[in-house]
Amino acid sequence: MKTLRFNKDFELDFLILGINSHIKLYKLCWEINKKLHTSFVKNKNHIINNNQEFERFSYTNKNSEITYNIISNVSNTGYLDSNNKSVNYFMIVQGEIYNTQKTIERLNQIEDILLVFELNLSKIKTITPFIIND
Repeated sequence: MKTLRFNKDFELDFLILGINSHIKLYKLCWEINKKLHTSFVKNKNHIINNNQEFERFSYTNKNSEITYNIISNVSNTGYLDSNNKSVNYFMIVQGEIYNTQKTIERLNQIEDILLVFELNLSKIKTITPFIIND
């Protein structure tokens, strides 16, 4: 049987921030809206493998064309990324973010956020759960 191998050297057009916080996602988004002057709204759940649903909020900045999605890492059926079980939420940023470090610093200023960090996408085993198709 032939084996087909894929080269992982392709460019991704998004980045992922891991967020640790003990508050509910709707409250976290409310705090982020106040701090960053955004307008995160509840969106339909992010579904993977046709059976796992993860709560999701999203916001699109019309001026910069950057789309932000905050997705819960935990659902009733498991983890979005089981290799990062300590992460409560993922912020997926699609588009060109001008200053990632400044965004991380501003998020870390929110009292209910314990930690924000950028995930190294080259070390993630599968990127598929983070792809949003709607």
